[in-house]
Amino acid sequence: MKEAEQWTRVRPAVEPVYDPVDPQSGRALVDWHLCELGLGEEKFLRVGEDGLRYCRYVRPMDIGVCRAYVLTEAAWPPGAELCVTVEWSPDAAMRRDPVHWKMRIPATARALESLGYVVEPARFGNSFRFHPHAEFLVYRLHCGVPPRKAPAETDWALSEPVPPNHLRPNWPWNEQSPENLVRDVLRKVGLDSSECWSPSARVVVFPITQTVWPPEADRCTWMTWWPAAEYACAPGTGAVPEGAERHWIEHLGRLRQVLSDAGLVVRAPERAWRPEDESAQFLVYRLADSS
Repeated sequence: MKEAEQWTRVRPAVEPVYDPVDPQSGRALVDWHLCELGLGEEKFLRVGEDGLRYCRYVRPMDIGVCRAYVLTEAAWPPGAELCVTVEWSPDAAMRRDPVHWKMRIPATARALESLGYVVEPARFGNSFRFHPHAEFLVYRLHCGVPPRKAPAETDWALSEPVPPNHLRPNWPWNEQSPENLVRDVLRKVGLDSSECWSPSARVVVFPITQTVWPPEADRCTWMTWWPAAEYACAPGTGAVPEGAERHWIEHLGRLRQVLSDAGLVVRAPERAWRPEDESAQFLVYRLADSS
């Protein structure tokens, strides 16, 4: 048998099952649909005569390639039952071709919409002048929930993309990044970015794509809090230790108060975080007129 005939496609033949409890299952489902649409990257495996496994990836020709990424529930639109970001990378030979970008961005959105997804292109970043790829918010709504209306142009606090981008690779010395803005607030009350008021409870701040920033924000970041180990649910069984609910209520209440007192807005997902969860995640942002 020829070597080319020995390669086996890894993608499952049937649509993956989406489990709302598993964030990776939403990404896997959208990636599967991207491949079905001819927009995704296909993975192939081959077992050689030496017993070693070889892998190769095949991208679409001339149209770029799309990949889905997990997105924290705190950034999901209201009424969404599944939500990811999808990144479109232009074809290597046309990565600076404005016509290529202008054609492929709406074509990608239309293809995903044909499968019932709601697709929102990023306000910033969908131009080769600023970023190496374009990004979309892709989600599926609960039955009966209408798509949200796009904000009016006057609702947006910012008129240009924030760092990092091609024109502004870093935050300037006289501006704070969203992450440092929140970390400074935590430090001022005796916390840092890795430890909360309990020796083992942790709160960590991460960057998040500007695609999901609220229109009224001029800084926005993603914050994750983990409970102390003795109050974490048991892996596998999901059993919740005694006192866990009180631990969550007290600590998250204090965390919200600290940030609110500093003039920051804390946004939680529609589904309330519970002690049965591994962690609690939030968007934390500053309103443009409060800087």
